[in-house]
Amino acid sequence: MKRSIKSLPMSMAVAVLVSVAAAGCATAAGGPSLTSAPGAQAGFAGYKWRVVTIDHAGKEAPVPARSGVYLQFAPGGQFGAREPVNYHGGTYHQAGGGFTTSGMVSTAVGYAGHDPVVLLSVGAISAFDSGAHAEVRLTGDRLAVTVGGYLLTCQRDGRQADFPPARPT
Repeated sequence: MKRSIKSLPMSMAVAVLVSVAAAGCATAAGGPSLTSAPGAQAGFAGYKWRVVTIDHAGKEAPVPARSGVYLQFAPGGQFGAREPVNYHGGTYHQAGGGFTTSGMVSTAVGYAGHDPVVLLSVGAISAFDSGAHAEVRLTGDRLAVTVGGYLLTCQRDGRQADFPPARPT
């Protein structure tokens, strides 16, 4: 399937709206109240974190900045992740040594290419499905996130978290 540039902003907007609605429904229906991870208050919430390397199955691959792969955490519990093809969004809450995602939704743009960095990035970001637990280690402006057999090494990019995302970066 070819990527449609015209439909990407609409797809992203729909995904974010569904995510917000799902999070609101879970709380309104008596679900757990979501809070940000404690480490978030110490430094990773409120920022975009550019993924600089991804390690999977013992192989580490650099992720070029032009790929636009990032994670973002809002202090209020919103979580967002971007890989080269789609945006993923939902909520996160504290869970022993890291965080657990919930209410995850994604845009649904297809990719028929064979670029290994794109495929690796899609796999890594897709590991943040609803109910996924991620371990986190924050060291200065570096964030290491382990989820679903992937290790994402991130660099704080200096920008504040952007909910909903203003544009695909």
